[in-house]
Order: sequence, then structure tokens, then C-alpha cells
Amino acid sequence: MVPPGSREALSSGPNNPASGFGETTLGDVAQSDPVRLPDLVTVFSARAERLRALAAGHELEGFLRMVAALVAAQHEALADLPPGSLPGPAEIAKARLVQRSPLDPVTWPRDESWRVALRRLLERIDDSVLPEPARRARTELAAASPADLEALADRFLDGKVAAGEAAQAVFVAAALQVAWTRMAALLDAADLGGSEADSGQCPACGSPPVAGLISPGGTKFGHRHLHCSLCSTAWRYARVRCVHCGSTDKISFRQFAGTSYLRAECCEQCHGYSKVFYLAGARAIEALADDLASLGLDVLVGEEGFSRVSNPFVLGVMEPSGD
Repeated sequence: MVPPGSREALSSGPNNPASGFGETTLGDVAQSDPVRLPDLVTVFSARAERLRALAAGHELEGFLRMVAALVAAQHEALADLPPGSLPGPAEIAKARLVQRSPLDPVTWPRDESWRVALRRLLERIDDSVLPEPARRARTELAAASPADLEALADRFLDGKVAAGEAAQAVFVAAALQVAWTRMAALLDAADLGGSEADSGQCPACGSPPVAGLISPGGTKFGHRHLHCSLCSTAWRYARVRCVHCGSTDKISFRQFAGTSYLRAECCEQCHGYSKVFYLAGARAIEALADDLASLGLDVLVGEEGFSRVSNPFVLGVMEPSGD
């Protein structure tokens, strides 16, 4: 998982990030769209394509191909979902008043469309790439009652999934992503804020980001958008600022030796970290897919005592198939 020779992970000192990445522009934000809602035509198909490309020859090839199959099934499950429900103008205004995201799973009630998406995922995924724990989970979920499925969804969203149900929770997470991505795409971006976000949580659903992407343009050093782990919304967030606690003090960076397009932004205040991908160095990046393909960096940063909310597809049970 950790590339050979990469344990010499490079690190800048606190508050002294390498100028070659433009990180001396502390807190600087380029002009760009404050919020980018997901494109339902391409969001899952592009992610699956990127996962397949990353899988070839990768140490985690079996795992990445498995997730690619799951994401491809998400794309198919998205088509013709039941209408579901969306917050109206009054509900969005109320959410903003209390500083909550309008699609926050804690306050916005789920409708049955996510279970329709789950059923379609289970029916349409290519099971030839699934390891045995995932196949068992698929069978168990297909026979589960609506009440049991809702309870498992609650535990996933609360971060309380037990080890024995982690494989099931991966499918549940995928179905919830389909439902929340569809809802987010139907929102008006103007209702989600008109400037850079003050929070590292998604303005649409309140979930944590899976990674940040820095694009060229605007200012000399470009701008960062965080990408939601649940609804695929992207939002603009200041450079060199912790996504967990908002601190701009004592920020340091880690990267693989010889790698220029990916770094971990580490906060010495709260000991949280987030991944930062630089599109100028690798323009094909897709946040969730590339996060999964760079789990070796999580290992190295974790060994130094930093932590983050894990990618929803990393729950420890659905192991590579060994292909």
C-alpha cells in the first residue's frame, strides 16, 4: 500500500510550507465558483472510469476494481429514481438561520428513494469482482427488512458501524450517496452561500470532505475546492487552513518522496489532516477515486498521529479480491 521508498515522506515545517506549491499565500482564495453542484450525467461514470484507470497495476488493484464496479452500479441506479423530496425555500431559509446545511442527514428526513437505489445496486453490480465478504453482505442486504436497512443507514451516518456489518455498510453508503447526490444536484447553488466557506463541512449536506482539489487560475497559485464524501458537492475553501478546526496556525505538509501532485495538509493544533491534490500536476484526478488510490499516504500520516474521517468505502472488511 505504501510505495517502496516512500517512507521518506517529505514534510515542511509548521507555518513554513514549500513555496513551490504556492502555500505561502496563507488563507488566499482565488476567484472561482463558491459552490459546484454535482453533474448527474457524469459524476458516477467519471468516477468509475478514473477508478478503473487507477486500478491497472496498482497494489490495491482488486479493491479499486471492486469499488469501480460499485460506482458503475451507482450510475445505473441513479436513472429514474422515484422523485423523492427536497427542502423548499422556507426550509432552506430555516436551515441557514440555524447554520445547518439544508440536506443534513441529521435534520433532513430520508425518503425511500435511497432504498430503491440500494436494491438496484445489489441487482446490477458485477459480482465477479466482489470478495466473499461483499457477496455475503449483498445476499444479507437483499433479504433485510426496510426497518433493518434504515437502522443500518442511521448507524453509518452516525459513524457507529460495527466491524461485523462493515461490508453491508459499504453498499448502504453507496446507496445513500446516490440519493444525496441526486438531491444536491437539484438545489440552487445560490442558496448555499456566495463566497468561500467558513466551514470544512459540505454546505449542501454537512458531511466531511473526502479530499481537496487545487485548480490553476484566479490568482497565481489557484484555488482549492473541497469535495463532499456523501453528496459530491464541491465548495471553495481557503488554502492552508485546517478543514477540521479552521486553524491557519501550525499547518504542515507531508507527501511521498518524488510525488508532486498530492500532499497531506496536517494541523498541529487539532491533529487532523486532509488530502490536497494539485490538478496542474495530474489533471485527470477525481477526488474520491484518487483518495482511495492513495491510502498509503493515510498510513504514513496516521503513523505520525494525525487523523481524519475515512473515505466511506474504507471500512476494513471488503478486502481486495486477490486478482
